[in-house]
Amino acid sequence: MKKGLKVFLIVIACIVGLFVVVSIIASIATNKAANADEYKLGDDVIKSVKAVVGERDVTAVSTSTKNGVKTKSYTYKSSSVQEDLVSYVEYLRGEGGFSLTADMDLSHVPGTVQLAKESAEEGQVILLYIEYTNFDYALTLQKGEGTFTLN
Repeated sequence: MKKGLKVFLIVIACIVGLFVVVSIIASIATNKAANADEYKLGDDVIKSVKAVVGERDVTAVSTSTKNGVKTKSYTYKSSSVQEDLVSYVEYLRGEGGFSLTADMDLSHVPGTVQLAKESAEEGQVILLYIEYTNFDYALTLQKGEGTFTLN
């Protein structure tokens, strides 16, 4: 076998190996999120979708911080999106201490739900966005400087 071909095959094998390792790490992180009973943003703890409506397939998870705003996003696949969201939003508005920031109409698909509450950390606010379709929903939690008051 020619030296150039050997090097090419080694490079391809390394790329495939790296892809497999990254895929395994992403799968472990997604499975960990699927089994979490709560979301944590600093001192704030919020019950997860799993803790309120039961385990759902988590298809994506991301975490970031930009300009002092912490963001965590979770995408869930579900055959009962409307029922999940009604139960979860009821929990958030009751025991969770959140308030709706816009009218909610789950009959309009695709759609969004927006909620907010004061953080446990002074001068911070938590915003929660839910974007949904008939088959899945993405929950995004953001925490940053601000205040929240009801009219």
